[in-house]
Amino acid sequence: MFNKIKEKIFGKQSSTMRALLTVTPNNPVWSTSNYKSFAHEGYKRNPYVFACIRVISDAVAGIPWIVYKRGRRGNIYEVENGGLAAIIKRPNPYQGWGSFMNEFISYLYLSGNGFIESVGPNNGVPKELYALRPDRMRIIAGNVKNAIAGYEYDVGERKVFIESRNVMHFKFFNPLDDWYGLSPIEAAARSIDHNNEARAWNVSLLQNRATPSGAFVAEQQLSDKQQIDLAQKLKSQVMGAKNSGAPLLLWGGLDWKTISLSPVDMDWAGGLKTSSREICSVFGVPPELIGDHENATYSNYENARKAFYQETILPLMDRIRDELNVWLVPKFNESNVFLDYDTEDIEALQEDRQKVWNMVINARLAGIISANEAREMLGYGAAIDGDTLLAPANLIPTGESITGEE
Repeated sequence: MFNKIKEKIFGKQSSTMRALLTVTPNNPVWSTSNYKSFAHEGYKRNPYVFACIRVISDAVAGIPWIVYKRGRRGNIYEVENGGLAAIIKRPNPYQGWGSFMNEFISYLYLSGNGFIESVGPNNGVPKELYALRPDRMRIIAGNVKNAIAGYEYDVGERKVFIESRNVMHFKFFNPLDDWYGLSPIEAAARSIDHNNEARAWNVSLLQNRATPSGAFVAEQQLSDKQQIDLAQKLKSQVMGAKNSGAPLLLWGGLDWKTISLSPVDMDWAGGLKTSSREICSVFGVPPELIGDHENATYSNYENARKAFYQETILPLMDRIRDELNVWLVPKFNESNVFLDYDTEDIEALQEDRQKVWNMVINARLAGIISANEAREMLGYGAAIDGDTLLAPANLIPTGESITGEE
């Protein structure tokens, strides 16, 4: 009886969640990730991280979203008016939906966390949506009734409290953090560091006349001043691209001894290629899409684009769609509406889409499925009353199909 009374007052809560909330009640929970390091060393310094995030965010931003309404008979049609349709077209005065999603996805892949804030009069129907910088967001742990009490947005010395109902927190799975998601950059950190160091090594090699390191051997001990003077002369007269090929003048009994490197040590290009493909693998981006054309043909490129959408973009879009339908759509109090994205204009998937159309139309004309079933399979919803199967013998000559293939 006591447990039932507690459930009425506080709501149902798992024992693990109650244990978690007793550790950090009503206090900001800080992320353990170093967002600035991810942004600087990953996004700003590594071309592959930059390219992967750009390709993913551009792909997501280029897919249109549509507000649908389900009728009484189960038919589905597009809704072009209303608050939800308006905010999908223009989420805030500064951005269109594509720019908004591009920013949201970029933040998500940088930190593993994406935050969207809804803004409206008196916390009512949203009028604007904003993608918030994840490094400025702090989750405030709640109690057994509400796991998240709210969010704290920190800009310099100013802290702004945001109610939990006005924030959608979208995150990647993190096995070691109960509150924040895992950044792909963190998972690829070693490959990114290796890639950056290989590039730095190559630049340094070019700045040093593109030759392996060597040593100056003196016949006698050099004073500190002589060593400093020698280093400055070498820097100004020998090192750097502008001095490439310049003759080297040695004086005072100095002799140059080359320190050769083994082929394994010199194979920085192979290491660069390996680390770049590891980075692409973590982000789910085929290397062909960001400039790795070593073994690329037109067919391989088209297959890579298709796989990119099918294995990376569409699963991500499904998750975002589900979260928006749970968090955003109910705020508008519009009955029987829902959000979905449209894949019709994705060029990489057109061939598969055409195959589905041909299969469904052939099945309909062959009398295998009804018109309503065909509409459902094509994403249009049932719309015909008293729908029946067709007699195939009266429609299609034996051995023929809608595509005209024998």
